[in-house]
Amino acid sequence: MSKSLAHKTERSAPLLPVAVDPDLVRFEKNLLSIGFFGANDSRDKNRTSRRIEQVVFRNGHKVKVAAEFRGSEQLGLPSTTDRDKFIALLKILSEERVKTGQIANPIRFSGYRMIQELGLSRNGEIYEEIVRWGKRMTDTTITSEKVVYRAAKKVYSDEVLHVFRSFKRTGESNLNGTDRQEHYEVMLEEWLIENLNQRYVIPEDFNAYKMLTRPTAKGIFGNLHLWFHASQGRQVEKDYAELCNLLNVQVYPHLSKIKSTMGLALNELVNIKYLDKWDVQPMSSKDGYKIVLAPGPALMRVLRESYPEQQELPAAKSEVSKLPSSPEDEAIQLLKRHGILPAKCLALVERFGADLVCDTVEYLESQMNSGKRNGVENPAGLIIYSLEKDLPVPAGFISSRRREEMRQAAERDRVKEEARQALEAAYMRWVDGKRQEALAERYSGDELEAKLSEVIKKNSKGDTFFRRVPPAQHRNLALQLIMKEIRDGLVLPSFEEWKSQNGQIDLFQAN
Repeated sequence: MSKSLAHKTERSAPLLPVAVDPDLVRFEKNLLSIGFFGANDSRDKNRTSRRIEQVVFRNGHKVKVAAEFRGSEQLGLPSTTDRDKFIALLKILSEERVKTGQIANPIRFSGYRMIQELGLSRNGEIYEEIVRWGKRMTDTTITSEKVVYRAAKKVYSDEVLHVFRSFKRTGESNLNGTDRQEHYEVMLEEWLIENLNQRYVIPEDFNAYKMLTRPTAKGIFGNLHLWFHASQGRQVEKDYAELCNLLNVQVYPHLSKIKSTMGLALNELVNIKYLDKWDVQPMSSKDGYKIVLAPGPALMRVLRESYPEQQELPAAKSEVSKLPSSPEDEAIQLLKRHGILPAKCLALVERFGADLVCDTVEYLESQMNSGKRNGVENPAGLIIYSLEKDLPVPAGFISSRRREEMRQAAERDRVKEEARQALEAAYMRWVDGKRQEALAERYSGDELEAKLSEVIKKNSKGDTFFRRVPPAQHRNLALQLIMKEIRDGLVLPSFEEWKSQNGQIDLFQAN
């Protein structure tokens, strides 16, 4: 670790740390990973398009993907202020989902509700900003070149997309702008609704986000959840130029300028304890710089609470000067603990891999601790001998690594089963809806009442059991008999057929 990473960033106006419980909002992954919301708050009106290209690994192969955004000269492209309002909308959606079980169009909300979520003052201009935001979100076109993931279909799309299908203002206000009671209606595009309902999302703490003031800090904020979830809480390194391209901010060639621009945003993330440290270092493989980031305790708290499989993530206390270690570092430390020289530790890990080294050392430790050392006075030599002679670890030995893999697999199975049960419940609701539709088509209100009277009269005469039912229950029983007749006459797909036709779920998606 370089000396400069150990320095604590300057704090000219420290923000209060996150002292309240996280207010988690689930942000759609695609909009985050493709950089839909730029961090350039002062919009360039003349720029109506933007393109981001990336090279990613899929199925062991390098794949070039791209996303292109196009907007109008009047409205421009989405930026940080639009991200603010979109998160507020997601907060509103999450509460609706709790009530109904899923997100569905149309989405209706009041201007006052959004202003409350954003913590802004109520004035005439903010209502017009909401309208411009809605229009911009509807107007902006995304061209996906194998980059936008459709969670329900489990494919990367090659298509032209939008985020909002439509947006309209439905409320009214006085001409002078007083006593405004404005309401809005949003129709989300189907791909976005599918991904939100499939939980193809990253949880973000809305309370922490609202403490940020710099657009670049807000742009980096959501990505921190993505990066450190993927790295299991270990330090991450990001190509500075690629990060600027993702955020839509200017790339500077000089270290001092980088620290005086992006550095201020990173300081703000340190102040709210989402980063512990940061540094800018030259890249070894090519010209340019990389940003080195260490997670802060507030971010680690959110990750542990958001992902059951990451409950064992390190606490990442800011007073700890050392960055979280990689699997290779942990394997090296394990070897050092048994007296093996650092250079040999590094060579063993590079040759045999961190997993085999850790499994072998843990197995040999278990043998020594159980009294089976059998006079071995040189544990370091035994470890080196076992690795270099490729002595197998018994299949029945469960190392801490394998135990964690088994726990994660069990968790995935549990999530998969819960998802299937939820889908089966949705299928039953769909079947019931189809039966209700068939009932409404066959009988109008008056016709249904007449049919119920007919069934009651007929069964009261010819059905002994029906006559024994209290008269107050006759109507419900007659309705059930009619519904049975409708059920027997309907031809509906089975659960498996319905799931396949509708592409409703990815049972292997854990988010």
